[in-house]
Amino acid sequence: MRSMISILVALTAMIGFSPVPDSTAAVTLSSMLTNHLVLQRNRADPVWGWAQPGQKITVRFAGHTAAATADAQGAWITRLPPIKASDVARNLTISAGTQRIVLHDVLVGEVWLCSGQSNMQYPMSGWLHRTNLDKALAAARHKTIRLYHVPMIESMFAGRPHLTAPARWQVCTPHHAAGFSAVGYFFGNALRKNLHVPIGLIEADWGGTNIEPWISAPGFFKYSNLKKEKDWLKPAMAREKALHHQAAPSNRTGLVNTPNAYHYNFQSTSWSPDPRQNPTTLFNGMINPLIPYGIRGVIWYQGENNVLSHDTHYYAKLQALIHGWRHLWQEGNLPFYIVQIAPFNYSSKWCGPNDTDVPFEPLIWRAEEKAARRIPNCGIASTMDIGDIYNIHPPDKREVGYRLALLAMAKTYGFRNVVYSGPQFKSADFSGKQVVIHFRHVAGGLASRSGKPLSWFQIAGTNGKFVLAQAGIKGDSVVVQAPGVMNPTAVQFAWCDIAVPDLMNMAGLPALPFQAVRRSSARLLPFLRVHAARLR
Repeated sequence: MRSMISILVALTAMIGFSPVPDSTAAVTLSSMLTNHLVLQRNRADPVWGWAQPGQKITVRFAGHTAAATADAQGAWITRLPPIKASDVARNLTISAGTQRIVLHDVLVGEVWLCSGQSNMQYPMSGWLHRTNLDKALAAARHKTIRLYHVPMIESMFAGRPHLTAPARWQVCTPHHAAGFSAVGYFFGNALRKNLHVPIGLIEADWGGTNIEPWISAPGFFKYSNLKKEKDWLKPAMAREKALHHQAAPSNRTGLVNTPNAYHYNFQSTSWSPDPRQNPTTLFNGMINPLIPYGIRGVIWYQGENNVLSHDTHYYAKLQALIHGWRHLWQEGNLPFYIVQIAPFNYSSKWCGPNDTDVPFEPLIWRAEEKAARRIPNCGIASTMDIGDIYNIHPPDKREVGYRLALLAMAKTYGFRNVVYSGPQFKSADFSGKQVVIHFRHVAGGLASRSGKPLSWFQIAGTNGKFVLAQAGIKGDSVVVQAPGVMNPTAVQFAWCDIAVPDLMNMAGLPALPFQAVRRSSARLLPFLRVHAARLR
């Protein structure tokens, strides 16, 4: 209990900022705590806020009582005992002396955080392409689904955590669901149908953003070797600490004062001219206010902007993001499920038509798959078959949410016989002219979605040049060969931003892209062109 207070104080003390909005005021609560909230079942849920130093606070819910005392900075936190799921609307009461705050219509169930950029932000009301959302939105009336939409706020300073976020829990109705994440809603509704417990969904996303602003300072400093980002953060945090929450001329420190907050003058001290893109800014403004609210896990849909920025370090950034969030939540290895970004025609030159360019979207795919495979308690939902190469916002959000729910049901909730992944590369046997590729997650067998010969397989010979290959299913494997390639050294599948391949398992889930090199040809790796020819 006291450890969380220490963390909150430490996070702010290191940058010279008191966590108390107003230590002389009456008791206030975190803005995560409002009417209609959902507590995470079977977990010691935190209740926290601010008060006068030394003030005693009592929290009551469902026959349980928890107590806290505000520390020297006015911060207080307590935890309720683990409580079973319940769709009975009950009151949560916070008392301090003569003051009494009552939160009404509180449920207990499963709480998930939905975060990322525009494909997570894409709302149930749609933007330009509504297609399959109208009917679902009209039916989005569920008393046991609650929605919390974090406003889009970048941090006041790099390194400074916000401690409140002006938002509130809403009961799911067509009106409130209209502006909520479609992926998040379909994910939550699928969980509701299968778990039969209340569902709380927290949306914190911002279109057109890189991954860097979503990473916490501990994520960068404790869990990464990302030198460029850390080198920028160190002086930014030092400037903030030196100000002691006071305004300063922009020509001296790069800071300007606005009516509501301090912001960097990005003209003079920028990582990016857009405040949303600077390291830690969206974590501080949109994720840190949520901590330590009890959640079950995270679904993440982001990466398009990192394709556009030609990012070759996305895996390291996913590591920093995931481990940093888990470190601050102190809930162990929170489930973290990643949506593979969908195929999209970013630009012809990024797919290597002149035999020199690297396909940057496949590099993001590789990082996402690697994170799902190597980072504990992670998973990936493939979108290779439901993208739109002419629309960076493919409209089929229902299937994305459903595939994320499959991951959660199988990996988090222990549902048996749930197929949650398409075929994933396991190994490749290079034998004569052929390459035999073995897969995990075949789910009863492999198949072609279109019924036509498999597409988007390529192999390379000793010259390192990839060519289109013939591929056929043999049991749980795929056999690949190409005329004129007598001694294959490498094989790749769907390694292009416009790839829409046919390979799937018998559950209808698509195979994930991959590259593989013959072990004996490792010395040739620097000479292999790691791009795919643009196939039309």
